[in-house]
Amino acid sequence: QEVTVTCLLLLSALWLPGNESYNSESLYLLCCGAALRPKRSPRFCFPNPCKHQGVCQVVEEKPTCTCKAGFTGPFCQDVVLKLQCEEDHMKMMVRKEVFEVLKIPLARVHLKNGACKVSEKEEDGAIFFSATLTGENHTLCGSMIQQNRSHVSYANVMESDIEATGVISRSSLVRVHFSCIYSYERVVQLPFALTAIDTLVKFVVKEGEFNVTMALYETSAYLQPYRQQPPALPLSEFLYILLQLEGQSQVRYFLLSVEDCWATPSADPSHDVQHQLIVKGCPHDETVMYINAIGNSTMAKFRFQMFQFINYSAVFLHCRVRLCLPDGPEPCMKQCPRKSKSKRALEEDYKKIVSYGPIHLLASPLSGVRNAELGTKLQDLWVWGLSDWHISMLLCCVLHLVCPH
Repeated sequence: QEVTVTCLLLLSALWLPGNESYNSESLYLLCCGAALRPKRSPRFCFPNPCKHQGVCQVVEEKPTCTCKAGFTGPFCQDVVLKLQCEEDHMKMMVRKEVFEVLKIPLARVHLKNGACKVSEKEEDGAIFFSATLTGENHTLCGSMIQQNRSHVSYANVMESDIEATGVISRSSLVRVHFSCIYSYERVVQLPFALTAIDTLVKFVVKEGEFNVTMALYETSAYLQPYRQQPPALPLSEFLYILLQLEGQSQVRYFLLSVEDCWATPSADPSHDVQHQLIVKGCPHDETVMYINAIGNSTMAKFRFQMFQFINYSAVFLHCRVRLCLPDGPEPCMKQCPRKSKSKRALEEDYKKIVSYGPIHLLASPLSGVRNAELGTKLQDLWVWGLSDWHISMLLCCVLHLVCPH
């Protein structure tokens, strides 16, 4: 209205006599064309469009806000936030100045669970209201957990309480929601390049096998083994047994120990009918005697007196042997009689069963059979080859001696 009145007064003055040079069109352009275009006012910062105590300045005929610490945005309407999502913790931080502007004390700021208060922390020269969540407290502080097939999300909120004065309140509220999302899968890579070379390096691991033979000798001198197949011995005869670990190269690696020896009426070492000769490394039969120290070399020598199974004609001998390390944690030699104590199984021990037989009881002279044997010295017994088994299995090496028809 002010601009219109000014224009009309100017037109009236110019329309006086003597001013014929101004026609109506030129007068209109002179007045209304210029006067009706309002001049822009420099007062763009009134009222102040900047929020949270931001300072307004006119730059290129536009209002520009300079925000206080902790605020951002064209009109300082947003809060500067710092969220850390690490593998072992989540940390939400808001500049202390935000709460000072809003007149919110530290004691009124907490997480979703009001018992989880925030604290002041200094970082990069600034003071923050900070809250840290770990695997130990995120559930207690009210974190919400959501997951799908590829990601898992942990969410919480930093917020303030309302401060009431009677029935009213003029306190501001801050509510900052934050979430950390983690992917179940990641692609990882070496932080450096690889260079190929033409040298091949290999590591080979293989399980070895060992052979143990069992032989029957005539005397304790162990000079000649029996050769007669199968041997026939009287009940009064002593049997001299030699167990030996084959292979000279094994001498420096293993020692031979005898765990158990027993006899059966068949070649099956698990036959129901058994007679124990050696149990847990110590003589069990009263006639068993060690000829050498068992467990300090690669051979074991012992003797026992011949016997027969009732209702059976043959005796098969079986021994369970063990390899042990010369410097192992448990000695190879047995202390007999053994004291009652638990025995720890050693991974270094490998056990096998070595068998021998059949051994027949020599018939009495009344049968006429023994007379034919008395004139001839019993020949040495030659030992058949033993089969090998994988060291992880407890198997038998059975010497089958074929009986004459």
